[in-house]
Amino acid sequence: MSTTTTTTTTAADPITAESILRLFPDIDTSTEALSGHDEEQIRLMDEVCIVLDENDKPIGNASKKA
Repeated sequence: MSTTTTTTTTAADPITAESILRLFPDIDTSTEALSGHDEEQIRLMDEVCIVLDENDKPIGNASKKA
């Protein structure tokens, strides 16, 4: 008697500036998300972040809110 094992590997979608919101649907871009925070916290959320791909190469930028 013999046993056969099959392994299937699927490639993950690459992270691009165009696909970031699709890949992370829990991102909330509404201003209601900041209600109740002080002015300094809201100001800090306006900072721009560098978006990296899985190889740590810059692919774009995004707001902390988006």
